[in-house]
Amino acid sequence: MPDSEINGGIFFLAGPIKGGDDWQKDCCELLEQKIGPDVTIVNPCRYAEDHPLYRYKMAGNENYFPRQTLWERHYLARASVGGCILFFCPCQSLTNPRKDNQPYARDTYGELGEWRGRLMNNPNLNVVVGAATGFPGYSVIQTNFNEALKTHFHIHVSLDKTVDAAIEKSHLAIIPE
Repeated sequence: MPDSEINGGIFFLAGPIKGGDDWQKDCCELLEQKIGPDVTIVNPCRYAEDHPLYRYKMAGNENYFPRQTLWERHYLARASVGGCILFFCPCQSLTNPRKDNQPYARDTYGELGEWRGRLMNNPNLNVVVGAATGFPGYSVIQTNFNEALKTHFHIHVSLDKTVDAAIEKSHLAIIPE
């Protein structure tokens, strides 16, 4: 989808994909419930046709970005100023853990570090972080954000609270209940 077709704010879902269960599906459902169906969510998961979110896949030139990483970087930057980057770090799934002998959440740690550094240079960027109790490295992530930003950086304790914080940070309205 060309950027010109995106109206309003966008949310980029950042966090573990392999071994993290499908927190992204739950997050999309929460965002739609709280904002409405016109929300634009950038989700780097590559769902199969039988996944419930596959029907929302936007058509476009699949080869516009030569690598998914470049696509992600583009939309992370867009969301940081025109919506919100929503990091969520669930504990590794007990029923569907990562199976490729790579460390769980390995890319997420690097992305958190990059955006922590970007926040040091521009504290007005729209970035929120949530993590489940027991997420490996949680205390280190908290300490690193606090020290880098010279303040207490709030890490939200549930997906629901992280979604609420992302909506608030993006300045988009929540649908009244």
